[in-house]
Amino acid sequence: MTKVRSRCAATLLAAAVSFGICVSARAADEATPDKALNDAKESFETAQTFFVRGEYDAAAAKFLEAYNRKPYPAFLFNVAVSYEKGKQLEKAKEYFERYLKEDPNASDAAQVRLRLDVIGKLLAPPPAPPAAATPPAPGTPAPDAPGTPPATGAAPPPAGTPPAPVAPAAPAPPPPAATPPPVLPDIDTKGLVVIDSKPQGATIYLNDKRSGPFGQTPWHGSLESKPVRLILESKGYKAEERSVSPRSDKLIDVYIALSEEHYLGWIEITSNVVGADLYIDRKDIGAIGRTPFTGQLKPGKHTIFLEKFGWQPLQQEIDVPAGTALQHNLVMQKSQSGWVSITGKTTQGGRLIVDEKFGCVTPCRVELPPGKHALRVERKGFEDYETTLELGQGIETSLEVQMSPRPARTHAIGTAVVAAVLIGAGAYVGYLSKQTKTDIQNDINNGMLIDNGDSRFTTGKIEAIGADVLYGVGAIVAATAIYGLFEHGPDSTGVAEHHTIGLAPLFGPEGTGLAFSGRF
Repeated sequence: MTKVRSRCAATLLAAAVSFGICVSARAADEATPDKALNDAKESFETAQTFFVRGEYDAAAAKFLEAYNRKPYPAFLFNVAVSYEKGKQLEKAKEYFERYLKEDPNASDAAQVRLRLDVIGKLLAPPPAPPAAATPPAPGTPAPDAPGTPPATGAAPPPAGTPPAPVAPAAPAPPPPAATPPPVLPDIDTKGLVVIDSKPQGATIYLNDKRSGPFGQTPWHGSLESKPVRLILESKGYKAEERSVSPRSDKLIDVYIALSEEHYLGWIEITSNVVGADLYIDRKDIGAIGRTPFTGQLKPGKHTIFLEKFGWQPLQQEIDVPAGTALQHNLVMQKSQSGWVSITGKTTQGGRLIVDEKFGCVTPCRVELPPGKHALRVERKGFEDYETTLELGQGIETSLEVQMSPRPARTHAIGTAVVAAVLIGAGAYVGYLSKQTKTDIQNDINNGMLIDNGDSRFTTGKIEAIGADVLYGVGAIVAATAIYGLFEHGPDSTGVAEHHTIGLAPLFGPEGTGLAFSGRF
């Protein structure tokens, strides 16, 4: 019995050890799902070290070793760059051509072809020098040289005949100007980003989902040298995110094992309108994507909002069961309204009043029912712009408004102050004139003899005239101030353009729908 127990214990122990080894091996496979990629990454990093040191032959050999482990075209590009830096243009040309053959649609294909043209010119043999004139054979007289006897058998010239003139030799043409050799612009190696997942076929998004899918796993290529956020999604799995910082001298390997999600539900929202903004439950946090849309939601009821210019906003409740995948096709209707858009630099910070009700803060667009509407654009310090528009169904009227500055009131206020001073002075001088007259009358009433030569008569007349003048000038200045207070500048103007919004079928890789068209 003891032996049996010992055998059972040994068997269980061996099974446990085997299970542990299997689990460890599986964990190792999860951590390094592609050994060839790890080897290629090691060769790539070694090649970059050689490249920085200026050991370009060794760098090219290591880049080629990385390519033999994982045949990514970017490795061939780096081989060519290394050979070019090492002044081995024949080999650089060979690997640039291989790079284009394997990735003819590369984003830099046009630049590489131009580079190949320059390399071809640098490798072309130099033009042959111009042929030199062949000297005459020894003992052979030059033709037409002076003093040369005539050829045998030729009739001698008559006696007394002057020798024939010798034509001057034509000057040798100047040598052609040397063409400067073409110059290769500076170039650097190319980094690589490799994205894989479990399961493969996951959809990749960059930064957010509003710009649509970027690709599917497995994916490899070069990205701009700036931080980027990767979002991976697959039906029936939890979405995962990673932040990476691509560089021209790095191979970044991103492997994401997506975990199965039995709690969440998977939804796919399609619509007859491609590119409609999609909101879930709340609109104040912004749209989370555009149609067609795929993603995961918590189980339960959710409210879906779809919006797009030219269409009636759509709101619909959906029920998301746990661990299921559902598709909802939402049909949007063309809007029955018209639209008014207020544009123009001078409208910034103004207000649009529609039928004596606040519309929006300009510049802006408002949706209005068809018919006649009274519009007014207001802005502090500017003249109001007013107009009446007749809106039709599906018509957008764009008003480019030029607001006219309202004249400053400071001058009018200053003028009003001057008018008040003049009128006040006139009242005071008039009071003095009246007081002088009262003093003379009191003296007469008291029996005093007053002759016409009393100076008070002259003073009183001057004061009365001065009061009248001050009153008159003050009244004129006051009228000027009143005019300035109510003065208007040039009228604000607006130019209207009517856009007819039409619909046309739209077919594309992300789905089908309707697109806007019309005359603008």
